[in-house]
Amino acid sequence: MGIEIERKFLVEDSTTLPPLGEGVRMIQCYLPSEDWLNFWPGEMGKLEEVLADPLSAYRIRVHGNTAIATAKSHSDGPTRLEFEMKIPLDSVLEIINTRQYPSVEKTRYKIPSNDDLFWEIDFFEGKNSGLIIAEIEMPAPDYSITLPNWIGRELTGQDDVWSNFALAKRPGPNHG
Repeated sequence: MGIEIERKFLVEDSTTLPPLGEGVRMIQCYLPSEDWLNFWPGEMGKLEEVLADPLSAYRIRVHGNTAIATAKSHSDGPTRLEFEMKIPLDSVLEIINTRQYPSVEKTRYKIPSNDDLFWEIDFFEGKNSGLIIAEIEMPAPDYSITLPNWIGRELTGQDDVWSNFALAKRPGPNHG
């Protein structure tokens, strides 16, 4: 089990971003827990707390030639439980390509921060086209970070609108 501690922000003007380099294209598909569990190769006992939370999200992410199954509890501000395991790519490509489950498509860029951390900048595509969100994972909830000038409104803890799961279920350019 891991604990993810991250803050999330809107990027309102992409022209102020530093050079981004090469991005990684991703598609994230969100499944009901009972369908997602068919892909989970790990122990069930460790998932009990996430499975007990009705607001948890279950995704399968494909980026490049890699597929990952992830379960995340609802966030408590910047903190949430997170379980991830690599899974066989072939097992998920077919289900993702059916488009039967809500999904988000994006290109992710990773740039270093001034705090020895990394910003992940997501440029959403498809029904969320035009949306740019920046996230930074931190070692502790009270870890002090320096916000670059391209950071906009903070979205941390607003999972009901700004999580990738919410964006998959209710896509569109006019959020929040």
